[in-house]
Amino acid sequence: RPLASAGSGRLEWATHVVDSTNPMAARVIVNRIWSYLMGRGIVSSVDNFGAMGTLPSHPALLDHLAYRFSQDGWSLKKLIRKITLSKTYRLSTRPSPTAQRLDPTNLWLSHMTLRRLPAESIRDAILMASGRLQEQMFGPSVPVNLQQTIPSRSKPKLEGPLDGAGRRSAYLEMRRNYLPNFLRAFDLPNSSITCGQRGVTNVPIQALTLMNDPFVTEQARVWAEQIVAGPRSFRDRIDRLHYTAFARPATPSEQTRCHKLFIELAKQFDIEESITKGDTRLWMELCHLMINRKEFIFLVGQESPATN
Repeated sequence: RPLASAGSGRLEWATHVVDSTNPMAARVIVNRIWSYLMGRGIVSSVDNFGAMGTLPSHPALLDHLAYRFSQDGWSLKKLIRKITLSKTYRLSTRPSPTAQRLDPTNLWLSHMTLRRLPAESIRDAILMASGRLQEQMFGPSVPVNLQQTIPSRSKPKLEGPLDGAGRRSAYLEMRRNYLPNFLRAFDLPNSSITCGQRGVTNVPIQALTLMNDPFVTEQARVWAEQIVAGPRSFRDRIDRLHYTAFARPATPSEQTRCHKLFIELAKQFDIEESITKGDTRLWMELCHLMINRKEFIFLVGQESPATN
């Protein structure tokens, strides 16, 4: 309806958007949060709630969450808490045989959809593992690192460190022509346009980035130094690696494989008694290997799937 205002009308328009008689805004926000947490929105066309979009798979659930969201003062924290504490969110990513046969796309949420971390979270996870992640909030953006960029007259005058001073990816400076190469490899969207749902690709450049990017190798070295400075027992160090990377201890088979790999690396580096001495070069290779494991960049649920 027309907005009666002597000014620009923006305040009246915003009031109309969040009015209790207009459920659309709450539904859109709830759907985007659900899509981010669950891998797919209740309305799969996150950017299109119109006639050309898809119908909701669980309309009653969408309405319930939208209503609770507005009643809770439009609090994103309360909404995220409500979803993440649900049984549905905590399901295993391993589907049951029945679910594979009857619901191969997991439309009915019988298990958790296997999801890769977004680009920023992968970078933050690497910094967290190495112990370099800074938990400081707010402050100015960290200038982009320019070591891997092509020379140009438009290059920024200020250059940030390779690890972004340990700041979370949310604080990295985003320049349209100089987006961080590491984040771009993992589907960072174009920063000049809005993006309700990111694309998720699986291309060789991602594996090559985790193997060869200077940021990754530097953090593997820092992580190795942390491991060598910790427990002296080889088994305890391997457990610490797995706790840091996957929030779980190493399995017996992983302990055995790491021991064999360590011996092979020691031979390559011509190092004697490497397991007891704890040579940083060997642990750096092992830390680098941990970053390259699929479990490091994918969210894997361990709970038992629901019974259909």
